Amino acid sequence: VAHVVPALLEHHADDRLRGMSTNPFKLKAEAVILGQGGKEKGNGPFPGDDILYGFKLFADAKRTKPIGSALFTCYYEFVKRATCDSYFDLKQGLLLGSGQVPFGGNHFSLGITGGTHGYFGALGQADSRPAAGNAQRFDLHVTGLGK
Repeated sequence: VAHVVPALLEHHADDRLRGMSTNPFKLKAEAVILGQGGKEKGNGPFPGDDILYGFKLFADAKRTKPIGSALFTCYYEFVKRATCDSYFDLKQGLLLGSGQVPFGGNHFSLGITGGTHGYFGALGQADSRPAAGNAQRFDLHVTGLGK
């Protein structure tokens, strides 16, 4: 079990603005603007957006025992859903996961797809749900270690 709190957010929506002005399709920029009334603010994320999330990991709900960090790279698709690749940096090594995450959702699961060092050959699942104090709880179910 790991309790996580946000530590980093980097949104790469500026790529959309470059695409509106520099593209081979001769589209008018105003025709490409998405969202209600031509405004993007508050309506995203949009398909094609990628966001980098960083988290601090703790072993306890009071967040007094740090155990590592996590990095999520999320590529948004339609209906505010993203495919996220996750990297849990723990004492025993790096644990890798991937899966679909709904923007604004409370619960999601990621498939554990491998790792490094002590997590080499790891398989399993990471289940996320809300916890107290702007935190998330990740239940890491890992098998296949040492293979």
